[in-house]
Amino acid sequence: MKVQVTLTRTDTGANTKVKSESGEMSKNYSSWEEALSDAVHIGLINTVEAVAAKVLPSGFPLHTNAELDTSRMSSQGFLSGRTYPPQ
Repeated sequence: MKVQVTLTRTDTGANTKVKSESGEMSKNYSSWEEALSDAVHIGLINTVEAVAAKVLPSGFPLHTNAELDTSRMSSQGFLSGRTYPPQ
């Protein structure tokens, strides 16, 4: 399934949002590095996107698309429903 992915660096770490036709899921992280590493591991971004994201200034989210099965996202710690990252 095609999904929209947004990784956002926050004051307290990072947040990853995944939007699909079936809904929205998100997960908070304690660091930007942890969010990028997990996103690569899950298949939300590739290693080139992760390297590019490392040079993004704070406040600039990484937006991309991915093709994956969202049914396994809850086992990865993602919460269903619309949530907002901490400021």
